[in-house]
Amino acid sequence: MHDGLNQKWWFESVETKEPEYLINQTTTTCLAVRSGSVPSDAEVGLLKCSGSKEEGWFPFGGSWQWAGNRSYCLGPDYSTRTVKLEDSSNSTAIWSMDEYERFRIGSDALDVPWEDPRTKVVLYSPHDGLNQKWWKFSDLKTNLEGAPPAVYPFPGSDETTYKQEIARGILNELNSKSDPLPYPRDVATFPGTVDASTPRITKKMTLDLSVLGQDRDFRMTVPKDWQLTDLYLAEGDVCQVILPETLSEAQALQITVRIGAHIDWLQPTSANVINGQYDRMPIVSEVFDVKPGVNEIRSQYGGNIIFMFSEGEHFTVDVDVTNVVEAPYYHYGQTSNAEWETIKTRDAPQTLMESDKCVVVLATKDAREITSPDELASHYDEIIGMLNYAAGFDESEVPPRGKQWLVNDAQITAGSAHAGFPAMFWRVYYNMADNNTPYDWVSWHELGHNYQQGPYWSGAYGIESTVNLFSLYIQEQLFDSDRLEEQNSYVTAADKVDNGMTFDEGDVWDQLVFLMEIKHAFPLGWEMFRQLYRTTRALSDDEAKYLAQDHQRQIDHVYKNLSKSVGYDLVLTYDRWGLSLSQEAKDEIEQLGLEKAPGDLSHRAAGKPSQVTDVSDAQMYTPCVILQMKV
Repeated sequence: MHDGLNQKWWFESVETKEPEYLINQTTTTCLAVRSGSVPSDAEVGLLKCSGSKEEGWFPFGGSWQWAGNRSYCLGPDYSTRTVKLEDSSNSTAIWSMDEYERFRIGSDALDVPWEDPRTKVVLYSPHDGLNQKWWKFSDLKTNLEGAPPAVYPFPGSDETTYKQEIARGILNELNSKSDPLPYPRDVATFPGTVDASTPRITKKMTLDLSVLGQDRDFRMTVPKDWQLTDLYLAEGDVCQVILPETLSEAQALQITVRIGAHIDWLQPTSANVINGQYDRMPIVSEVFDVKPGVNEIRSQYGGNIIFMFSEGEHFTVDVDVTNVVEAPYYHYGQTSNAEWETIKTRDAPQTLMESDKCVVVLATKDAREITSPDELASHYDEIIGMLNYAAGFDESEVPPRGKQWLVNDAQITAGSAHAGFPAMFWRVYYNMADNNTPYDWVSWHELGHNYQQGPYWSGAYGIESTVNLFSLYIQEQLFDSDRLEEQNSYVTAADKVDNGMTFDEGDVWDQLVFLMEIKHAFPLGWEMFRQLYRTTRALSDDEAKYLAQDHQRQIDHVYKNLSKSVGYDLVLTYDRWGLSLSQEAKDEIEQLGLEKAPGDLSHRAAGKPSQVTDVSDAQMYTPCVILQMKV
């Protein structure tokens, strides 16, 4: 097989009346002309499935003609390894779907890169990754014929029902908004329903894109540009998001409408689904692109209306949103407790609570149990303030702009909670409306992951260990206690090292003890880690890239910075723990003339009763990765 014209053939085809839609299996978005309308200005990529002409294609003799104008078809751009529109009359592009559900042209496959915002498509060598697998609308429709509705919960091993549920969601998106949803969803289970008699309203608001992104690389997981509202789109309802006609198409493309904050996409490979079950629909939130003018949006699941912004031009713009209901919304410092008693009765199943530093999303049935929202919100703000401080932020260096989001969900992909933006908490284990949750280890641990400098040093010293520097700092501030003392970890780890255990052989607690021994041994205390975070952020891009490329450099980086901070050469304690240093790093510190600290810095303090809500190690130490599969 090669790409020569002598292997290409024209086929007589029966012209179809309805367009086909090509849907990527990792994004459930459609191959489309994102902007432009002729070969000279068209951008081919991915759009939210909506059934628009921009997303439609007519297969004809191996050519895929664009539904927006059939005189143009999909063609390869080998100079950029992307795809484009080209004239149908002289195109030689022949596309086919292979047995592995890859969309092929010659020796290449259509590929969706993993980098956000996942709207690009490229030509790439074929492989077995899901990002090269595509569904055709016609096949999904055929496969659902006669299939019974899903009943929740259903087993995680039931991939047939899972695929049918994904297909139902896509077909609902592609169906005309003037018709009822062909496949009504199980929203009563989650995220909840809105009564048909609840008044629908229209509201005008200002979208603020005057500042976007961050002014530098903070080398951590930073908040995204999400603007919340107090509006909720009921399941199955069609709302209008009306932007000024004077807004440019490029400006409109910077705005995305998110319906629902519950971003986790449950899949057969999700840790909380394997050997388990689906407690809710695999996908329960949606995102929609918008254009200048009137945009009709229908959500099959319902959800809080959130505006998401991408970088580009800085501006503000007024928007009208129609046919929505008011959601319970509390703003710390603005909403009184008395006002809250009325607001929390609003008929929307999900509630938003906003403070200076965070947004919390929780079920309204839980929110209605909150009698002192100011106390709860202040607790969440308090711990995020402590995280900022522990990471070295203060008046001299402010933290990243934006707010952390914490979302309670009926089921999440991995762990009892996981980090990321937003951070997700499984309601089976944690109730975000409970005053104790902000003061629970899990909140410090998961949000702490967002502050880690993983590629630069946190990973080299153990991701699940170094994150608990944040947890221990907050525990000390709130309760004047230390979990490592309470569970006798200092003594246990010191004894293991006495008997020959090395740092790499230690568990997550042992590796945490290594760093905490240094903290306890010197008056500088927590400040040494604050300085480490600041120093790492201050690296130039080239220095940071160089550091991230080599594990030994990362080990050396911490050794050198901690030694300089405490004013002692820590080489002997590194030797005691069997943690190898490069000769270059040892020479650099030796040249400073610092006195060598003792090798044994063990902190063998007596245990004290715990002041922290306990959770199992299995819950706490499920790897808190930021998962690719989000909606």
